[in-house]
Amino acid sequence: MGKTKKKNAWRARSAAGALAAAFFLQAPTAQADPADKVYLPAVEQGEWELEVRGGWQKWRKNDDDRERQVIVDVGYSFTSWWMSELAVGMTQLPGTSRRLDEIEWENIFALTEPGEYWLDVGLFAELAHDHAEGRNAITLGPMLQKEFGRFQANANLLFERQLGAYTAPGAEIDYVWQVKWRGDPRFEPGLQGFGTLGRTNDFAHETEHKIGPAFFSRTALGARNKIKFDAAVLFGLNHNTPNTTIRFNLEYEI
Repeated sequence: MGKTKKKNAWRARSAAGALAAAFFLQAPTAQADPADKVYLPAVEQGEWELEVRGGWQKWRKNDDDRERQVIVDVGYSFTSWWMSELAVGMTQLPGTSRRLDEIEWENIFALTEPGEYWLDVGLFAELAHDHAEGRNAITLGPMLQKEFGRFQANANLLFERQLGAYTAPGAEIDYVWQVKWRGDPRFEPGLQGFGTLGRTNDFAHETEHKIGPAFFSRTALGARNKIKFDAAVLFGLNHNTPNTTIRFNLEYEI
């Protein structure tokens, strides 16, 4: 690794350390959203990203108990190790009109160069404002990536806690993962899983787990431009989890 790359990696790790300190010094709980995604520890300097992701989910108990969500965001990679995105989410619950849900400032820090070590590592950091409830929350956690032959595996472990004087103890622990077969980039089959593990002070609290088949697609448009798409149908594994979730993610990278 050259001096410039080493310097960038040091800056990324320093930023990650500062964010981690801020997180744990601040004094939530929510189920996984239908438009959640798997974040990757990859940054390409100078790249713009336009993204639309959405989801629909239904619970077992009531056929009318459905939730729909759409998130639109714009992102830019300022350096070879830092990408920042601004996202706006809208949610519709049964019997209600679509409403502004959250405004999110998402950041991806690549802590290693791709293929530098046996595991690619990054840090995800998000500051979110819940418009409906007037609350702020911070989310922080590692992003991991590993390739096994023609398979690629990714995992995020995210810790979320509210900001402010009146906050619940502990942090919500969310996880997401995916595995895909790297074949024809226009269609790569795989699996995705989303869920929560409770809180750091109560691992038995309202756990949620869902898993299902997914597929991934990538189309190059010349130069560095490309379109990426992935979608999944997820099935709940316990009574705290929606019975069925359908999600998608569409990205246009410039």
